[in-house]
Amino acid sequence: MQEGPPRPYTKFIPSFIKDSVGKWRTHKIVEPGIVEHVDINGNKIYTVRAGSTPNGRYSTETMRKISALARKYSGGSMRFTGAVNMEFIVKDMKDAIALKTELEDLGFPVGGWDGHLWSLTSCAGYFHCALAATDAPSIIQNIGNALGKYFNKEELPAKLTVAASGCPSSCGNSFLTDISISGIHTEVPIITPDVSKCDLQGTAYTCPVGAIQIKQLPDGSKTLEIRNNLCIGCGLCVGACAGIIFETPEKTDGHAIAIGGKAVPSRVGTTLSRIVIPYLPNEPPYYPKTVAAVVRIVETWKKDARKGERIADWIDRIGWEKFFEKTGLPFFEQDMEYLDIRGIMTLREGGTR
Repeated sequence: MQEGPPRPYTKFIPSFIKDSVGKWRTHKIVEPGIVEHVDINGNKIYTVRAGSTPNGRYSTETMRKISALARKYSGGSMRFTGAVNMEFIVKDMKDAIALKTELEDLGFPVGGWDGHLWSLTSCAGYFHCALAATDAPSIIQNIGNALGKYFNKEELPAKLTVAASGCPSSCGNSFLTDISISGIHTEVPIITPDVSKCDLQGTAYTCPVGAIQIKQLPDGSKTLEIRNNLCIGCGLCVGACAGIIFETPEKTDGHAIAIGGKAVPSRVGTTLSRIVIPYLPNEPPYYPKTVAAVVRIVETWKKDARKGERIADWIDRIGWEKFFEKTGLPFFEQDMEYLDIRGIMTLREGGTR
């Protein structure tokens, strides 16, 4: 293990960029997925951005191919962005074009800047999470298939980000994207005999609303009890203790769609997304209702927004009533009264409050 202070980051960047670090003057997009950077001395380099898999998972064979491209064009280094896109820095435009061709031959589209689809990200979902209520990577993959043309071919009014989280914890960072999908449980979990193998006090403490309490049985042993009137169906207790389960998740789990989130400066500032469709059933493997709803929102925004208007800015201008009118989605008046498990259960079953 290395002792002492960390080595400066400049030790890990290509040699051909070292003299320009901190001296950049301008940058511009020369074509979808390729940005030209110019330093104060007129030296130029180019960044090439390629789309990634929804959850950033790759086989070792694919990673070797990506590494080979980095060695060939980028001085042996590349990076994955926060949105899991790949970025390579190259010396000249000739290398940028050649790298773009090789990436596309591997199946990775080059694009994702300016008025295009910037990112498609998700949490791990069912891969290894006990809290997941929906298959976030699969949903994002299907949405990507439907919106792929906007990554580098057809233009949008402004940048577009889409993310999915398997549960309301939003590990996929979905509530800060233009369009977000969040998995939701719509039933109260149940206690099974296996709860005796768990840390009862620790499990009770995981509940954010105090719906779990320790209960003493007639024989002197202890168990847990869930107060249904308080439970919000977040699933944290299920992740903490194998003795607590959702009884029929295949029938009751689903997801919601929210829009208008962003974490960058603009006219209305940073905003959290707002729920516009409170419940959609899980319909693997293609999730047709979810994909159709997202496409409808994007196409309406594309047609109606002004140049440079993110989805949040567009809605800020036209109002939520007009948004629902223009998209043809059923009006959903977001009220905290709806955003508990009982409200979602009612909406799932076609009722109203």
